[in-house]
Amino acid sequence: MQIDNQVLKQYATLSKSSQKIADYYLCHQADFLANNAAKLGKLTSTSGATIIRFCKQLGFSGLKDFQIELAIEMPKKESETIDTIIQANDQTPVVLNKLYTSLKTNLQDLAGELDRKQIAQVVKLMKSSHMIYLEGIAASSLPAQDLFYKLIRIGKAVCFVSDIHVALEQVAAAQKDDLVLIFSYSGLTKEILLIAKEAQHRGAKVVAVTRNKHSPLTALADIVLALPINEQLLRYGAVNSLFSEMFISSLLYLSLISPDLGKLQAKMRKTEKIVSDLKEVEENGN
Repeated sequence: MQIDNQVLKQYATLSKSSQKIADYYLCHQADFLANNAAKLGKLTSTSGATIIRFCKQLGFSGLKDFQIELAIEMPKKESETIDTIIQANDQTPVVLNKLYTSLKTNLQDLAGELDRKQIAQVVKLMKSSHMIYLEGIAASSLPAQDLFYKLIRIGKAVCFVSDIHVALEQVAAAQKDDLVLIFSYSGLTKEILLIAKEAQHRGAKVVAVTRNKHSPLTALADIVLALPINEQLLRYGAVNSLFSEMFISSLLYLSLISPDLGKLQAKMRKTEKIVSDLKEVEENGN
């Protein structure tokens, strides 16, 4: 059955209590094998009855049935823990070809799966928003930061900080006419979920760039730009996922500026001159 996929698929339709159980399950699956319903109820701050109901919502007859399937699936997960496009002793030419093929396939999948109407909706929000908050952690912070620098050059009001605690404080000031654009491959990161919840509470529009249409993050988003699932969550390093997020970051930016390219070119020349003048001052100062 692949319980993980079933949990993520049904997450948005679950009650708040069942979502708490789902969140706990995704992080502590072994606990669901080792404990009875009453104990799991305490661990998830719900109840034994809610645990049983959660299992039935996923298509099981009860907790025991759920545990049997989980026990079958867990060894398979352990044998596929790390996702990688390379093998031991691969030489550089082999790695080059594998990487090229992997990225090419990934971007083809992404371009084919992206909803053009949703992209247009996000671009429209970027144009009309009073403030754009860009969020991301670890590798997912890179497309957010890249978009931040590009938007600054064209004069957009935009916020980005790599310190996630400061980012949460900033989003606490968000308003109804603001946009919070979140990059998160997993859609499961607790800090990112806190930011999304705060943005939702403030009435800001939330856009999620993530791998799964049914993750906890997507339940908090107004628009979801889904990434191809071409990497496991545990991997040697973000490769396809990072390129996918950078692709969407660049796509949003280019779609945003294309209607006003003439005006923006003049504005970008001004910012380029300011930076050039600053460099000249610094060089003369030294």
